[in-house]
Amino acid sequence: MTNQKAIIFILCIIAIVCFIATESAYAGNGTRMLGFGARDTSMGGATTASPEDTSCLVRNPAGLVWIGNRIDAEYLNIMPHDVSMDTEGPLVPALGNIPFVNKGLKQKSTIDYIPGADAGVSYRIPGTDKYPISVGLGAFTMAGVELNYPSSRINSALTSNYDKMVDLRSMRIAPGIAVAFNDKLSFGVTGDIDIQGLRTNLATASLAETSGEEDWDFTGGGGFNLGILYEFSKMLGLGASYESHQWMGHHYEYKDCLPYVDEPPVINVGVSLKPTPVFEWTYDTRYINWTDVKIARLSPANGGFGWRDQWVFATGGEYTFKDKKDNDKLKLRLGYMYGKSPIQPHFVFANALIPLIFEHHLTAGFSYFITKNISIDLAWEHDFLNVMSDDGAGDIYSQYGNGTKITAAADIIGVGIGYKF
Repeated sequence: MTNQKAIIFILCIIAIVCFIATESAYAGNGTRMLGFGARDTSMGGATTASPEDTSCLVRNPAGLVWIGNRIDAEYLNIMPHDVSMDTEGPLVPALGNIPFVNKGLKQKSTIDYIPGADAGVSYRIPGTDKYPISVGLGAFTMAGVELNYPSSRINSALTSNYDKMVDLRSMRIAPGIAVAFNDKLSFGVTGDIDIQGLRTNLATASLAETSGEEDWDFTGGGGFNLGILYEFSKMLGLGASYESHQWMGHHYEYKDCLPYVDEPPVINVGVSLKPTPVFEWTYDTRYINWTDVKIARLSPANGGFGWRDQWVFATGGEYTFKDKKDNDKLKLRLGYMYGKSPIQPHFVFANALIPLIFEHHLTAGFSYFITKNISIDLAWEHDFLNVMSDDGAGDIYSQYGNGTKITAAADIIGVGIGYKF
């Protein structure tokens, strides 16, 4: 492939993914996706100290300098299932002794399929052999949620059957650069360019339907990501990264309910252990600072979600089969992640339309090398069924929705390709 053809091919992939990746996610850590590429996902998201592809643009940009010249692209099928809402609550004298909620109504979301995508390219700058420098560009499905119920969660006598759907979509374009100061230490940085879309028919504080009335409203935003990698030996590596608060623009169509939906700062610390040349074990600890985001921190009575911060623990393993020429032929992967839901038990009713309650995740996948430089990648993620009930101990919405139960589970299948050039 000539340089001109390679550049055109890369730009076409990025453009296609920028279009596809605006689809919403059904995320694993609050609104955020668990993984950002086939390998990152199938390793349980535990790749902060183990870069192999362009997912490092999100996970740890210091890895750019070690992954070589390559292109990665992945298509996702996100399949939420058992997403249900059972609304319960007491009679409210102030409302004429009727319940605030659609009491006793059990319903399932009608959304059962959501597409998504990730892609990236990295390139080592020629002539930087002493202190290698690599640049990269990626487009990633970052975060979101989509669901649609047949009926409102609020008593139909009060809402005329709205307040029943939310569709939030967030993608990121991430240009990055990394430099290695020797064969052990590297630093990297990305400048994050975010695109976010929102449509909903939420009820406002006055119980009127939001002025947006399900119309799409798009906004931009941004932040940055810093990373460091240090390889103590061929067996042991450490990595850390800091993803800044992502400042989003104003959703003017929804200024009466969701004017700003920022994304939180994230700290990743990881370790990679390779006891043999063909087996690698990884572990990550992640802190997601939801309370740094105003709309997540505020209580529902004050226009927020009432979320708490998340500690996430992830681990993964990868076994490599070699061919007769000692080239990689097949890589098998298995991963697990746990992160307590940011939704608190006394704010369940208020979060019934964003039921991001997944906590336990099992992942698996493989890469099969068609040639030395081309691999076909597969990733599978299972977000185990979780159920939460409102304990009625929160603000007025919790008291009115006491006993409301939400349920959610999901599976994600990703198919990708990797190309080294």
